[in-house]
Amino acid sequence: MAGLPYKVSALLRNDSVSFLRRSQYHQLGRITDVEIANAFRKTVEAGGRSITPEALENAVKAVDGFPYMMQLVGYRTWDVSENSPQISASDVQQGSLLARMELRDRILETTYRELSDKDIEFLLAMLPDSGPSRVSEIAKRMGVASNYASQYKRRLLEDGVIGERGRGLVGFDIPAFREFLSEKVS
Repeated sequence: MAGLPYKVSALLRNDSVSFLRRSQYHQLGRITDVEIANAFRKTVEAGGRSITPEALENAVKAVDGFPYMMQLVGYRTWDVSENSPQISASDVQQGSLLARMELRDRILETTYRELSDKDIEFLLAMLPDSGPSRVSEIAKRMGVASNYASQYKRRLLEDGVIGERGRGLVGFDIPAFREFLSEKVS
């Protein structure tokens, strides 16, 4: 079973699924581009097919290190190209488009609806930065003390929405969430 960290945590707290508490739990985090490329290539070859170098590169970019997106891009790409012995760049483009739509419906919308107003305010304060955001800058933009902003940082880290990018730095961990959030506030 796989899931976003906050969903797994909520499920583990449910008394009716106590068997899950006895299961092994692994937090995957982001997957490197090399690992994604290797997994894609090996999976395609194990299925008796091949993938062009351009298609593989495009698949890696579409996944953007997110384990769930790796499953979606792989499944959707395989599905749109099932009658071909080789997966092409256009197959990956189609599969990635379907995967992004599914990610939006199943992850981005759901995650957004479950965030508190202050969680959203914290995330909106990250938008002006093109890369990782400094927590101290986020606090300034929110008009709050750093320790207050750190409470929301911690919550968003636990929920898997953001991830640490170095000392005092955070970035969006869910692919396309930055763009999704920008659209929501436009």
